[in-house]
Amino acid sequence: MRLRKLALLLAVVGLVCLPAPAYLPALADATSPPPKVSNSYRAETVSLANQSDVEHIVRRHGRAVSISVHQVGQRYSAGEYRAPNETRETLETAMRKGTARTAAVGAQADLRAIARNNTYVHDAYGEREQYYRFSVEENGSLVTARNVTLQRVANATVERGAYSYERLSPEARETVDRVLRNSSDGDGYRPRVNDAFVDRLPALVEKEGTLHSITAYTHVDDFGFGTALVVGLGVAGVGAVLLLVGGAVYAVAWWRE
Repeated sequence: MRLRKLALLLAVVGLVCLPAPAYLPALADATSPPPKVSNSYRAETVSLANQSDVEHIVRRHGRAVSISVHQVGQRYSAGEYRAPNETRETLETAMRKGTARTAAVGAQADLRAIARNNTYVHDAYGEREQYYRFSVEENGSLVTARNVTLQRVANATVERGAYSYERLSPEARETVDRVLRNSSDGDGYRPRVNDAFVDRLPALVEKEGTLHSITAYTHVDDFGFGTALVVGLGVAGVGAVLLLVGGAVYAVAWWRE
């Protein structure tokens, strides 16, 4: 009788251990901190008085005030525009000739929307990356484009896109400070998905009169087996052994009777 009770106990414990690869990772997810984002970030000091920094600001943060014509095309716009190809062709013509017209109602609506959110247009995949100040007139039927310098684009990017450190929330300041503290060496700072300000990165931040450019430094793929899953597999293995031992003990008890 005692052997049967022991066999039953071993079987119950084994059955509890077998699904460990399923419930241990779920338990770990429920009790562990939120996961980290896929990028680590570093900050560097930049200045509008330095030409290389001007190029860096435009290249890394210029989307705050500009759009590349390739983003308008049907392949990249993901349904954002009503007439993407016509809109792109109109912008490209304006960049080449200075002005362009379109009679397509959809393109006119697209051009008005683009002008509301952007001041400059360029072609990131062109032979040379020239920026143009563009305007939309006559209800979207007329587009005018004029060459501008990178300095002007950088000035506008900082003026409209840079965050003031003093105006950030305490939580956002802490995220920025962690990036700044970890930028001198190592792999930068990799924030968690729920950290304040992480949804605005990359970003320009002005702190105490110094302009910092925060950009992605490395990309991390969190693939592979998690610790909880590995432990769960081990526990499941123990459970399988316990079931076998329990079965053997029960067989011995039955044979003795």
